[in-house]
Order: sequence, then structure tokens, then C-alpha cells
Amino acid sequence: MNASITSKIQSALLGGWVVLCYLVVPCCLAIPCAKLQAQCSTGEVEIFGISGGDYLGRSVAISGGRLFIGAIGDDSGGTLSGSVRIFRKNGSGYQLEELLLGSSNDQIGAALAADRDLLAIGAIGTGTIQIWQRDRFGWNLIQLLSDPEGHEGDGFGSALSMSGNVLAVGSPYFQLGSEAVGCVTMWIMTENNDWYLQERLMAIDRVPGDQFGTSVDLSDSLNLLVGAPGRDHLGPDSGAAFLFSGGQDGWIEEFTIGTGVANPGDRLGTAVAISEEHLLLGAPYSDLAGPAAGAVANYHRVGEVWVIGPHLVPPSGASGCAFGAVLAMAGTVLSVGAPTDTGGEAFPTGSLSIFRWQGDWQLEGVRIGNSSSFLGSSVAVDQGVVIAGAPLDSQLAAVGGNVIIEVYGEGDCDQDGELDSCAIALGTAQDCDLDGMVDICGITSGVTVDCDGDSIPDSCATLEGTVADCDGDGIPDSCSVASGQVTDCDNDGIPDRCQVDCNQNLIPDSCEILETATLDCDLDGVIDDCEISNGSELDCNSNGTLDSCEPDCDGDGIPDECEIISGTAEDCDNNLVPDLCDLEDSANDINGNGQLDACEPQFIRGDADGVEGVHLADAILLIARVFGEVAIPYCQEAADANSDGLQDISDGLYLLMYLFMGGEAPSIPFPTCGISASDAAFTCDLHPACP
Repeated sequence: MNASITSKIQSALLGGWVVLCYLVVPCCLAIPCAKLQAQCSTGEVEIFGISGGDYLGRSVAISGGRLFIGAIGDDSGGTLSGSVRIFRKNGSGYQLEELLLGSSNDQIGAALAADRDLLAIGAIGTGTIQIWQRDRFGWNLIQLLSDPEGHEGDGFGSALSMSGNVLAVGSPYFQLGSEAVGCVTMWIMTENNDWYLQERLMAIDRVPGDQFGTSVDLSDSLNLLVGAPGRDHLGPDSGAAFLFSGGQDGWIEEFTIGTGVANPGDRLGTAVAISEEHLLLGAPYSDLAGPAAGAVANYHRVGEVWVIGPHLVPPSGASGCAFGAVLAMAGTVLSVGAPTDTGGEAFPTGSLSIFRWQGDWQLEGVRIGNSSSFLGSSVAVDQGVVIAGAPLDSQLAAVGGNVIIEVYGEGDCDQDGELDSCAIALGTAQDCDLDGMVDICGITSGVTVDCDGDSIPDSCATLEGTVADCDGDGIPDSCSVASGQVTDCDNDGIPDRCQVDCNQNLIPDSCEILETATLDCDLDGVIDDCEISNGSELDCNSNGTLDSCEPDCDGDGIPDECEIISGTAEDCDNNLVPDLCDLEDSANDINGNGQLDACEPQFIRGDADGVEGVHLADAILLIARVFGEVAIPYCQEAADANSDGLQDISDGLYLLMYLFMGGEAPSIPFPTCGISASDAAFTCDLHPACP
């Protein structure tokens, strides 16, 4: 092994950094860009845990304020598990947000595609694609995609491109019958966040060895460019690309492009990039600028016609650079990777060239990698921010890999004289929702939602808790209620789905109580049945009413009815009120004998024989009593006809006088049933003539 390489491996560290280099104007072409003209800023972001053979930077992606970096050789989750690091924009730098690990032999991180809160990761070890989705709490693996007609070694997931809810997956060695022609599978995400295979695309005039699907790129308007570097139209491996248009309703092959500009061995279509106005094809083995120096075929749309322009090439006399092996384009910024560029070193440093469209493509800067780093093996661009991988770099660990980040000014939406991407990178402009746009511009343009007009993106305000968002949908409660997106039956400004619904009938308890007040007898805002069910309140008689709401005349905390049922309280009149409580009202005990009037035995005065009514027989019985006869043994007071407190012959004579001689009638109770007076001389326990 070369002594210098051995030295680097021996001195490798397990921690490291990502070098940031912010640019806004053209810079040097053939020397490292450590001192670029008009840099926005320069800084470092630490990357920890890099080990030898991780190949960090094998794949990269960027979406808004997040960087995604694949390390296909990482063993942290098991041998060749692979990993993906996600970095989040934080002030003027980036910080690690999450580390995603595969399982043994997954080799995740072979390819990446990201769009806002969605991330697709190629796992070539298992021939699958992992779909991750971010919510306000983190990243979650939601689905694994595999080709139902695929086979081992078809390269499924080695090339990915995502736009919104559409994902293009390249399988350059897919077999049709026994012939490897390559294909691209198109996947669509439903409203329920489920991905399904929509269509399989293959070239109409396909032939074995085309390697159709080696590279794929989706534009925002859902034009799809597919590279086929093995195409032999103008000689072996001259290469070509295919343009498709479509979307939710299917895809149509429009035409083959690039066949007229490729020579044998160029492998045109190894990389592709497409936007609404530009179409670029990488030919990393083109000899235009030198043996296998590489070139990029450049097409520009004029009306409905794609017009070819000058090829983009590395410096004259270069050789073996593989310029155009990797492409990435967004807005007016194009990045071209040349991973085998030697850059004046004995071993490939790799390089990254940055171009800007200004009526034609103008070179603005070149970044040379470290010796043997193969910088430019992967590139991604978004909102003027460029990230490039150097998977064989040994600065962090022996062949541990590394990445670089460069920021080129892209637009000045707020017209403050500072290019937006630079302002965000420096922290002088806010991009709290990490969409790569200055917040106020996103709000003004309608790209970012600010329903409450506080000039803060709703997603930020809700996440930071400056506005209420009880259901965690990223929309302020005040807005979702006002717009009718959610119901608010009690008009308290809180969505119904956030309110307590103890009986789970999808109606907030507060609304049920408003509609039917009897559901909450204790007025505590909780439905009584729920309190009984959860045991927080008792219902001793199982009548559905809280004990605390039942009558409790003695105030002992036990409902009157329950005391009566258990026998701990008397209720002689069966009115469900304990007798002791009834007796507190003097009207219920007129004779003052300590018994409820309603419960005392009733009788008719003078009705000595117990047959209803006072008759001659009663008088005779009372007179006969003098001679030893017993009159009404259980109601002696009935036999005291003249109410003199004595039981003698005068009682019988009194009745005879009343019945036959117009004498005074007996005192009450007479002539109907009643109870004893307070001054009664005798008892009365039973009188047959009275109930």
C-alpha cells in the first residue's frame, strides 16, 4: 500500500466534519476551493461515529433544510447494515436529527430520494426500498417496497427519484424473459400514505443490455427522464435516454434523446437531470475533452422543442475524470460530479463542478476532493444548496467517506439585496419550516400556510407551541375550527376531537351535557355514567344516578334509598325517606308521640267490635265489658267512646245516647279512621275496621 495512504489510515479518527463552503460568484477551476471568491460563509458540521469502510456519501439527498447521507458499508446495525444520517438546518449550520440503521446485509443507503417529509432509501442487500415519513416527533418507517416481478441482482432501488407522491425506481438489469433489458417501476402514494405499484416502464424498442433505469429523474411537472447507458444505437455502449410524460393516469414514452450526440463507449445516460426548461445527460466516458474525460449533453427547451446546446466538459486535456457520472439540478443551479478526477494528485480525488444558467450554462466553481476520496460520486441540489459525497475519503476513517456542502445564492424573493439561500445559510433570514425558502416569501407566495396571519408558518407555530394545536395536525386550532375542517360543537375554540369523550360516541362530553343537562347531575363536566363506570363515583342502588346526587336527608354521604334498602334506616310509609327525616317535620307527627302519623294504627272511636261504623252492637259490647267481656284487645283507645280516659259503663251509655237520643258524637277519630290524639289514655296497635 502507498505509504501516504497507510499513514492516513493509521491516523484516522472516528469523528469528523462536513466542510461548508458558501459561494455566490464564479470561482477557481483547477485548485481546491478553500478560498473561493465572495463566499457567504465557511463552517463545519461534525459527523460522529464514522468507521473504516462505511463509504459515507455513497448517496446523498437534500430537501429544504435537511441533508440525507447514506453510508452503505456501515456495520452499526449488523454486518453491512448500512445507515442514513439525517441532518437538520440549525442556525448557520446543521445538526444530526436522526440516524437510521439497517439490519445485517441490508446495505441501506445505496440510493436516496427525499421530498419534504418523505424519504426513500434503497437497500440493495435485500432488494427493497424503505419508505420513511416524518411527523412532528421524528422519522418513521412506514413501508417496504419490492418488485413483485423482480429477481436478485436486477438493481432494484439503485436509482431513485421522488416528486411529491410519485417515486421512480430504476432496475437496470431487470429481466424480461431471459433477457436483461432494465425497467423503471412507478410508485404512487395514496391519501392513506400507502404506496402501490402503478406501472412498469420499459423502452418500446428495448434490447438486452440497454441498462434502462441506470439513472432516473422526475421533474416537478412529472416528466420522467430515464438513462440507458448500455444502449448500442451508435455503437457499443454509446448510450441514450428516454423521456416519459404522465402522472396519476399512466405514463407515455415521448421519445429517445441523445442518440445523435453519443459515440461508442460514451455511456450517455449514466446520469440524467431534467427540469421544465433543461434536460442533461451525463456521458462519463466521452473523449471530447480528453480520453474518458467525460461530458454532459445539454438540451434547452424552446417552445415545444428541445434544442441541443454546447456540451459541458472538464478542462481541455483532462483525462479519466468521468465528468458527468453524476448530475443534480434544481432551479438555475447544476452540479456535475467527476469522481475519478485526479485533481493533480496521484490517486483520484474526484471533483464537483457547479454551473448556473444565465442564458447558457456558466461555470461558477469547482471543488476538488482529497486524495483517493472520489468526490462527486453522489450529488444533490435544492434551493441553491449543493451536497456531494466522497465515499472513499479517509479523513474521518480509512475509506470512511465524507461529504461537502456548498451554498450558491438562488433568488432574492424578499428583495433585501441578499440572495435567499445565502441569507438562510448565514441565519440572517428565517426558514423555520426547513423548506429552503425564506419564511415570509413562502407565506406571501402561498407555498407556506399561515392561516392566522402571524407571519410565522403554521407548522412552526404549532410545533413550537406558540399557537394551540391540540390534535397535532400542524394547523392552529383557531384556523381548523374557523375553516370548518374540524367541528367545535360547544364553540369553545377547541376541536371536538380534542375534547373529552368518555363514552367514546364521538360527541364531546361537554356537548352532550349542554344538550341533556341530566347527564351530569353533579355539574362537574363529566357524564355521570362515565364516572360510575370508571369507579370515580358510586351508584349504590344501580339506578344510573351518582350517590352524591341522590337525596341524603341525614347528610351522612349515603343516599336515603340505599340506607333504607340495606335496613340501616326505617321507612315505615315507603316514601323512600327515612322516618327520622320525616319526623323532623312536626306536621308528620301531629300527636307528638315520636311516630309518623302516616305509620300509626288508625281506628274509629266507639267502634268497639272492629266492624266498620259505630252501631248498637258497639254500645252493647261496651256495656257488657262491665260484666267481664273484652272489647277490642289491640285498640283500647277505640273503646274509650266518651274520651274520658276511662273504660267503664259510661262508654256504652254514651254511644246509646248518641245513637238513639241525639247525644253528642264521639270525639275524633270519628266517624272515619284516624290516629290517637297526643293525650290518648290507651294504646292502639290494630283496628280491624281501619287499614
